[in-house]
Amino acid sequence: MIEIDVAIVGGGFSGCAVAANLSRRAGSDCAVTLFEPSELGRGAAYGTRHREHLLNTRVKQMSLYAHDPDDFARWLGPRGGPDDFVSRRTYGAYVADIARRAFERPRFTHVHDRVCAVRRAPHGGFVVESESGLRMQARSVVLAVGNLPPNDDWLPRAVRLHPGYVADPWRFDYSVVGGHVLVIGAGLTALDVLVALQACGHRGSVDIVSRNGRFPTVHADVAPYDVIPALDTQGARLLMHSFRRHVAEAAERGFDWRAVLDALRPEAEAIWRRLPPAEQRRFERHVRRQWERHRHRAPGAVDEVRAAYARSGRLHTYAGRLAGMDRGVASIALRDGTTIELRPDWIVNCVGLGNAATMRRDPLLAAMLADGLVTFDDGGLGLRATPDLAAVVADGQSVPDLWIVGPPVRGSRFEAIAVPELRVMAELVAGNILRSTRPDTVFLEA
Repeated sequence: MIEIDVAIVGGGFSGCAVAANLSRRAGSDCAVTLFEPSELGRGAAYGTRHREHLLNTRVKQMSLYAHDPDDFARWLGPRGGPDDFVSRRTYGAYVADIARRAFERPRFTHVHDRVCAVRRAPHGGFVVESESGLRMQARSVVLAVGNLPPNDDWLPRAVRLHPGYVADPWRFDYSVVGGHVLVIGAGLTALDVLVALQACGHRGSVDIVSRNGRFPTVHADVAPYDVIPALDTQGARLLMHSFRRHVAEAAERGFDWRAVLDALRPEAEAIWRRLPPAEQRRFERHVRRQWERHRHRAPGAVDEVRAAYARSGRLHTYAGRLAGMDRGVASIALRDGTTIELRPDWIVNCVGLGNAATMRRDPLLAAMLADGLVTFDDGGLGLRATPDLAAVVADGQSVPDLWIVGPPVRGSRFEAIAVPELRVMAELVAGNILRSTRPDTVFLEA
């Protein structure tokens, strides 16, 4: 059996970022294998076929390296300025280029295969097995499986059986879509669907239904806030009250609310950890959707696609829920108590990231859950992890040398889907790996 130091499962942003940091910092004898059947650096976010899909964050905040914030801007050169929102395809090329250079290093290997099993090895470490039957023994394993498709267990069975049902909005070819489209959810993914439909020449109508019927807020050019707000972390209600107070005080001094929220970003994880667990769950139930609507904003060019659909009379938005479906007719229960009926040709599930339900359907994660190598967080949003991103088992103990990076730990961390947070996770895990698996090796600090 081949023995390696590190096995990385997944080659999207998170997996490539861990590999890149290891490449920069590890000794020459460190052996790293990354398993990814597709092109490195793309994943769900940056593998889009539409160059019209833009980053939701400005160039100056999108470096892969937390310690080198200008790296992406230097790579991009004259193709974009620091305050621009560039194509996600371009960003995928940037991550892929970094990954290519990392895997030019001796003993760094990209295996074009999918991992089907990770098990404890009899004498320490893990046995990693791919779908083609390749088996390796790794001292350390990094789970970087990225975004899983949205959960759809809650949808009526007739919806999931509809011939035009799209379960995974990020990996779908919208060139085949025509006629009337029903989109469930009104977040950034729903806006991406509108952009893809327009890029593919869609001429039909679109109905969007979500709990509140409200879209993400839009980016604006604002002056940076000159204060790091101190928030009350005794409870979710007090937290939001203190945040609104800061916004009001900032407005009196001429600052936009976006600047206040952006000033909180570097402190968000520490603030979240100071909230008692019960208050974290309260925040998730009552505040998270509203928070993310303001926190994860859309570029103006993306929102203009939505506005163009609306001006043409081809977009209708409803606050409510999809209550049922019978013989192709969808019943939408509105918040005002009324019900409307729609007959869509296509139904796109845009309710957000996968959770515990979708993880149970993933063969690798389901097997690791059954073996007790990983467990769900208390809220069922993802996998439980320590602040250092080590996997946690049912008795609360961490699993030595098993690390989780990215969206699967979003229930254990306040932010786990955006590059500014993911790159910090990647550097943290790379350092942990080198300290744990190669204690006798001198490596470069980031």
